[in-house]
Amino acid sequence: MNNKEPTKEQKLEMLNQILNELKQKGKLKGVIFSYREGGIIAENLSGSYPEFNSDEYSSMCASVLESALGLGKTIGGKKFNKIIAELDKDTIILIECDEKTFLSFILNDISKINPILDEIEKYIRKIIFLY
Repeated sequence: MNNKEPTKEQKLEMLNQILNELKQKGKLKGVIFSYREGGIIAENLSGSYPEFNSDEYSSMCASVLESALGLGKTIGGKKFNKIIAELDKDTIILIECDEKTFLSFILNDISKINPILDEIEKYIRKIIFLY
């Protein structure tokens, strides 16, 4: 029996499949999996924004995430579940995966985020396993 560990390329392909599943299931404009310092690990935007700079976006989201963590510590050591920001017709949701990574979801008025949030722990486990 061959229990060979998947290659880095195979893991990235499986990770991209999970992001695609999340995007399709939630009818999202995009999903980005990033390092907490702002670097992008994987993304699925499918041309949601023609002038979208995903590196800059990810860095800004990482900054917001770190600020929220600091805010939680200041308010009695509380941990946040998710950060939600509304921008014109779009909504951004940030969810911490582990101490090094986070997910960013970009939604609009047709998106269905609740089915994703209902199973977010399952998706995070799958993502972290591949990461």
